[in-house]
Amino acid sequence: MSDTKETNEPARGPDLRDRIAILVVDDERLIRLTICARLKAAGYYTVAAGSVDEAVTAMKEARGSFGAIISDIMMGDMDGFVFRDIVRGVDPAIPIFFLTALDPEEGSGFLRRIMEDPISYYLPKSVDTRVLIQRVRRVIASRRVELFIEKKMRDDAKSLELAANIQKSMLPVRSMMTPRGFYTTWWRPMDVVSGDLYEAVPFGTGCYLYVLGDIQGHGTSAALAMTAVQSFLKHLVHREGNPLMSPAEVANLLQNFFRTNLADVSYMTALICVHRPLHGEVSWISCGAPDLVVVDKGKTLDINPGHRGGLPIGLVPDTIYSDRDVVTTPLERSAVCICFTDGLFELARDEDGSDKLPSDLSNRIGEELTAAMREDGSMMVGPHRFIHACAENGYSKVGDDTTILLFGAHVMLDGIYEATVPLTPDDVDSASQSLAEWCRQEGWDAGDISRVQLVLEEKLMNVHDHGFNDRDRLHAVVNLRLRRSGGAPELTVWDGGTQEPSMRVTEGDTSTTFDKANIEMSNHGRGRMMVRELCFGIERLVYAGMNETIYHIKTGDMSGEGGMPK
Repeated sequence: MSDTKETNEPARGPDLRDRIAILVVDDERLIRLTICARLKAAGYYTVAAGSVDEAVTAMKEARGSFGAIISDIMMGDMDGFVFRDIVRGVDPAIPIFFLTALDPEEGSGFLRRIMEDPISYYLPKSVDTRVLIQRVRRVIASRRVELFIEKKMRDDAKSLELAANIQKSMLPVRSMMTPRGFYTTWWRPMDVVSGDLYEAVPFGTGCYLYVLGDIQGHGTSAALAMTAVQSFLKHLVHREGNPLMSPAEVANLLQNFFRTNLADVSYMTALICVHRPLHGEVSWISCGAPDLVVVDKGKTLDINPGHRGGLPIGLVPDTIYSDRDVVTTPLERSAVCICFTDGLFELARDEDGSDKLPSDLSNRIGEELTAAMREDGSMMVGPHRFIHACAENGYSKVGDDTTILLFGAHVMLDGIYEATVPLTPDDVDSASQSLAEWCRQEGWDAGDISRVQLVLEEKLMNVHDHGFNDRDRLHAVVNLRLRRSGGAPELTVWDGGTQEPSMRVTEGDTSTTFDKANIEMSNHGRGRMMVRELCFGIERLVYAGMNETIYHIKTGDMSGEGGMPK
């Protein structure tokens, strides 16, 4: 029979708001009453149960309001350890005290079994009342502090996640290609939120403004300052009648914003660039940031021999930037401009960051990649390939927030179609029509055009449906390249959606291998079996935060088992 009525004190209700309830489980009534009396005298509410079934019922009714359980080990046909297993299925965090008359010297092994659970404790039934109360009070208080800390950490993690989502929403899309110019970025916080920011917008007629900033410090304060600066930049470039400004004027406006709003919070290093692709030049100012790097035909140019530049924005309140701090660099159409925060210098081989990425290796990787990507029209994945190449050389440990931004003139390559596509159904349809029109102008066969359109639309809608959640999809874009390779259409799609393992199915693979790969892709939402009929080869590679999928599409005259062009 349950002693709950004898105690006349329920396990929950308004009277329990400031007092802790303890469940006492023992099959001897006198012991139950004695323990409950001791606990009540110490200020606790108690609920007594004479069997495991009664105890389980009491726990379910209490709905987690018990602060601890005091239980015997030997109780009829079920021992306390079986009861503990049941309790852990209901409440994995509640402390359990085993109050038993068993002698630990008898070799029964019950002490070892008690210690198997990190929040189970042993007390002999002969324990002094004062010791019992002290031990119970200490463990309950300690456990409550642990639970409070765990909840606080969960709440902080949710807050940081929310802040990270706000940060991402403030950033422009990660890459964009227009008939005149392009930019592409790689932005990664060291932790959840970042002090790095970038802005990339049309600025005046035929010009583009690029701002790369690094807020001093880490964590929430840097992230809040980042969102404030990003909001200011958006207001700056979108206000009506705003004339084209020099990088120094933009720097002075940012300086005034920091002095007015963030003087007691932080400062920011910044690289501010105004790119004029039609004029073939870029004007830029470094405010304590790494200088702009310009690479052309695989060679890094010496563009700032006078070491022009200024102090970080907000560091010294009365700083004024002038045109003397600005560098104007002539650009060939083939040149690529590279901006990065100093987090790039913190890439390391080891956890403690002592073996950092050498500048000569970084320069060599950048030169080789930009030359190769300019040649084949794959500039839009430049930052991701750079980070991937660094990791392949062993430099994969991140020690700081890191952002890389590449920009330059859009060089139209003969026989290659390039585009940036936002992930909305209307934009997918528009991209498909634009691609088809280009193919017709190039004199492509109507059947080839239809197959390319089908593969593109299928791919983009699969990325839309499976590659992003509803929030991230709003700011996601996909870049694509179409050309002929070996006489057959070759469609390359780069997306930053859910990362999948690399897979390569290329020309000459057997039908069995090809089918297996397509089934794998279909299971992951990365293509459907229809694509199997349209392609004779598919490759999917994964770079740092970027998927590259290459479709080798059948032409109108295919022959052979492997589906190769004649």
